Amino acid sequence: MRQYLIALSALAVAAGSPVAAKDFVVKYSDLNLASVKGQKELERRIDEAARSYCGLDTHQTGTRMRSQSTLNCYRDARAAARQEMAVLIDKSQLGG
Repeated sequence: MRQYLIALSALAVAAGSPVAAKDFVVKYSDLNLASVKGQKELERRIDEAARSYCGLDTHQTGTRMRSQSTLNCYRDARAAARQEMAVLIDKSQLGG
């Protein structure tokens, strides 16, 4: 059975993020990952999911600065998802 989403469970806990055990999920079943357009759309979805997952766009009262743990969570979530994305692109280009 093919899997049609990128799921990174409990990544926030490992990254020391304030958000606890939510799942980081990005669906890609509707994308053609063999095309540049599909790859760019998946990258956009990963970025959007990472921002939401880590609370990057949530503002705290009294400051405009983001916490280091939030930035680390965002960086780590994107890196992990992009690594999985690279595997998916390789598989799609090989016909699998």
